[in-house]
Amino acid sequence: MSIKAYKYRIYANKGTTDKLQWVLDRCRELYNAGLQERRDAYEMGVRRHPGYYDEESRKQLTREHAVGYYEQKRALVDIKELRPEYQEIASHVLQDVIMRLKRAYDDFFRRVQNSEQPGYPRFQGRKRYDSFCYPDGAGWKLDAKERPADKKGIVRLNLRLTKIGTVKLHLHRNMEGTIKTLTIKREGEHWYAIFTCEIGKPEPMPTSYEDVGIDLGVTHFAALSNGEFIDHPRSLRKAEKKLALAQQALSRKKRGSHRRKKAVQHVANCHRKIANQRKDFQHNASRKLVNQYASRQHGPGAPSFL
Repeated sequence: MSIKAYKYRIYANKGTTDKLQWVLDRCRELYNAGLQERRDAYEMGVRRHPGYYDEESRKQLTREHAVGYYEQKRALVDIKELRPEYQEIASHVLQDVIMRLKRAYDDFFRRVQNSEQPGYPRFQGRKRYDSFCYPDGAGWKLDAKERPADKKGIVRLNLRLTKIGTVKLHLHRNMEGTIKTLTIKREGEHWYAIFTCEIGKPEPMPTSYEDVGIDLGVTHFAALSNGEFIDHPRSLRKAEKKLALAQQALSRKKRGSHRRKKAVQHVANCHRKIANQRKDFQHNASRKLVNQYASRQHGPGAPSFL
């Protein structure tokens, strides 16, 4: 089995967008609180103990005083009593926050064991923590009734999020397989729904006996061994004028003002658009190469693999 992710932009009104941001802030707050609890437990129960420098004693103290995933997961019930606002968030979303913290610690211990740079889990700021996840099918629902596709072939659906509201999705491509998780992610001022689907074993490509070497270059995007060249899209060069105007407008805004925040967002949107254009070009170029050499091997009616 293989996993494939499908990413769609969310179209919602301001009230629903504010609610998404509110849920994201509460999840970030819970993550930081869980991290602080783990750090304090280790500091008070292990690091300040007289037997800390004895390896066997330190291991025993760690097992006794360490706070794990299941302890923090059970504490969610008490948290909801002390903080009633957390009752407005789906339980599985809060549990996934604790699971995310557990994965951060698991990765930390793995790096320590492999003598890599450890990178202790850190507190998440507003710009670093940008998503929350529904780990299963509970808490959300896709409208079963599909709206008719428009002239571009985009299918419009409604996504219902428990205790948040209903948002619109434009499915520019169809999903395949069984949906396992749903992640709501913020990128700049836009929100996206990312569906992780489990699909069957992919069909192997037919064997091709025509080889071609690809070398990524500087003056050209890529050079092929048969003498062909693929030129750069030069997305940044084409957007330099618009980006310069946005940066100049940003430099004139007063720090801390609302206009400066909007100007910062505008500059970020320009950079994100350039990055998306590069990704699209790379995908289209690779698809064109595969289809081109597949058609030479199997004829004009050969299937498209990408």
